[in-house]
Amino acid sequence: MKQRNLVKILTTALLLTLFSYTAARASNLGDANEDTDTRMIDAKVVEVTDARISIVARTGVEHVIAIDRTDTKVTIDGLVVSLQDLREGDVVTVELDADNPMKFAKNITMRSDQTQVARNRR
Repeated sequence: MKQRNLVKILTTALLLTLFSYTAARASNLGDANEDTDTRMIDAKVVEVTDARISIVARTGVEHVIAIDRTDTKVTIDGLVVSLQDLREGDVVTVELDADNPMKFAKNITMRSDQTQVARNRR
């Protein structure tokens, strides 16, 4: 009887260790492509104004984010472009300023394969 209880306890401990290790590895691997409190990946731009953008995250939640011509950096394939190049329908990754109490876009990145084909560059 004592041996049976010992085997159950050891088996349970082994399974708990295995599952916790697997969960920890999975969470570390998924971080690069997951939204966080300060980063929204593959969000669709639904509105652009001089002071803010509205995006819909992959979860379907709409976010209104403040922007500034001097403090918000917009890049396409690593090249810095103007905020005027940001258009409705673009798919972007937005990094928020964690130190700012309101949602403020620090970096907005796009890939050229996600931008509109016939875009007028000024």
